[in-house]
Amino acid sequence: MAAQTITGPRRAEELAEELNRPGRTRPTVVVTMARGATRPYIDADRLATELSGLADVYLISDAAASWAFSRGMPELTQVYGGAGRVYPTGLEWVHDLRRSRLRFAYSAAEGITTTERLLEDGLKAAASAGLLALPMGSSSRAVLPEVSGVVSGCPNPSQAMVSLTDGRYATIQVGLLCPGVPSERLFERGMQVRGVFDESSRRLDVSGMLASPGERLAEVADGEVLLACVQSVGSASCQVALLPGISASVPRARVTDDSTEDLRDLLSVGEVVPVRVGSGGSSLSIVDVDEDAPVRSLAVLPGGPGWLVLPDPAVPAPEPPLLEKVVPEQETPNPVPTRPRLTANVRIGVPSYLEKPDVQVADDVALLRNGSPVRMLPRPSPTMLAARAVQVLERPVRKEALQSTQRALEESRATVRATLLEKARLEQELRSSTLELQHLEAELSRKHGQVATREKELERLRRRNRKGAQRDHRETLSSNDLFADPDDRFRFDVTVCWARKIPAGEKAERPLGPYRLGPRFVSSLEETPGVDRAKVVDVVVEVLTGLADTSAGRQMHVLRTGQGPNEQAVRREDGATCYRVALQRNAPQARRLHFWRMSEEIEFSRVVLHDDYEP
Repeated sequence: MAAQTITGPRRAEELAEELNRPGRTRPTVVVTMARGATRPYIDADRLATELSGLADVYLISDAAASWAFSRGMPELTQVYGGAGRVYPTGLEWVHDLRRSRLRFAYSAAEGITTTERLLEDGLKAAASAGLLALPMGSSSRAVLPEVSGVVSGCPNPSQAMVSLTDGRYATIQVGLLCPGVPSERLFERGMQVRGVFDESSRRLDVSGMLASPGERLAEVADGEVLLACVQSVGSASCQVALLPGISASVPRARVTDDSTEDLRDLLSVGEVVPVRVGSGGSSLSIVDVDEDAPVRSLAVLPGGPGWLVLPDPAVPAPEPPLLEKVVPEQETPNPVPTRPRLTANVRIGVPSYLEKPDVQVADDVALLRNGSPVRMLPRPSPTMLAARAVQVLERPVRKEALQSTQRALEESRATVRATLLEKARLEQELRSSTLELQHLEAELSRKHGQVATREKELERLRRRNRKGAQRDHRETLSSNDLFADPDDRFRFDVTVCWARKIPAGEKAERPLGPYRLGPRFVSSLEETPGVDRAKVVDVVVEVLTGLADTSAGRQMHVLRTGQGPNEQAVRREDGATCYRVALQRNAPQARRLHFWRMSEEIEFSRVVLHDDYEP
């Protein structure tokens, strides 16, 4: 399935108008093209395929459409320059931008990651709209057939392919099952699965295979060591998850033997650590996990792989910490080996809902730490702590040096963390400022062109006014004094307006086309308050001469049978199509003009309020 392509200002303005209406029933995903790119970095077609039935996906493919869309959207809610954004249903995202995050992609490589983030944003928005309450958009889960099959592979982090027993194939949308966890951590080739199958979208819903937290924890033996993901870290306690949605708090005493240790120096969000579990998950402990204890990770689904993994053993261990260098090795009898601290490079498969609220900052810090040469102190064993305590007591001078070194190390750590955070923030601001500058330069160039055009038009009007300074006295008479019939009066006003509006040299190119006034037109003009008659006459002339077709301010478009951009146009039995053109903008109930367009003639129907869609 392909994304819907938006080209030209008119379709972009219609899309912006649709997004600003509160009645949408599905989220909308908008993807744009980077300046100078021949194709979008974000995979819009994949988003359309995987969000089929859950969200509408649009690709804005040219600069004119991008500018028109930006003008029609509230401040700070636009999307442009190769970025993408998910607009949830309702209008809360206008005031709370966290509900509709702008996702950037500056290259094809970044486009892969951004596509995954937009897919997760779309699934979250669909869930908030209630579209996932009945799986895969069906009217009822009960009507879908129950099928079974075997997992044939995981083509990407958000999908798993299944070969059904009847020979058909199906896809599992991982974001609908367990958002944020990659498919390879939920499924593996040859794994048996079962669920309900939607033939139209070929989606297989295996959520019925999920067991309750109590059932999963009942499988854990008393004292067994499991892998857990750090969900949050405070100075005196941390929150870890044994499975997505199954988490518990671990106090400092069960993390380290040092009662003064700040846990934020030992653990980080997203880190994978081994945890000893009490009976039925009643208690969790990190400090008393033996180095040689067998460790396993719980599987989210029966027969599936563990959802967490330890670091690759091939990765070199950190260098000995400074604490080991302070005490000479020959003076430490029978040194006890220590287990290295697990750093943030094991953030594989961490669900987004286990992140801190400021998920972007947490991610940046983890990546920057992983790429920096800073070495983190390991968590010492009780034996080592006892041996070091004896040595420190026997050597007061060395104790003071050690404390001074530790304080300097802590200050250095804090400085490095602050520097890395500031670097990440400045880089993000630089990218945003560069993109904004490009748009401002393009807008300035466009304004210069408009000013030059208007100066030429003003000079032409001055010359024409000098030549026509003397007018016949009859032109000062009101059209009310000239005609008794309202239709004749309006036609006279249209003719006079055309004569004054269209320069003499252009009258042959822009004649008044054939038209007629509908039976309700003149009465609707008199009954609709808040609009000047001269303005209506002026817009009628623009419609008849073709000026309204190219004017962005007129917002002329086909009147549709519904409010959606894909609804059918309103047509009469004689083949005439109804059009809608703006008389006013940025005003309450801004007035509109409806008219019927036939092959060789235009019939003006009514002057209406903004929310009146009757032809």
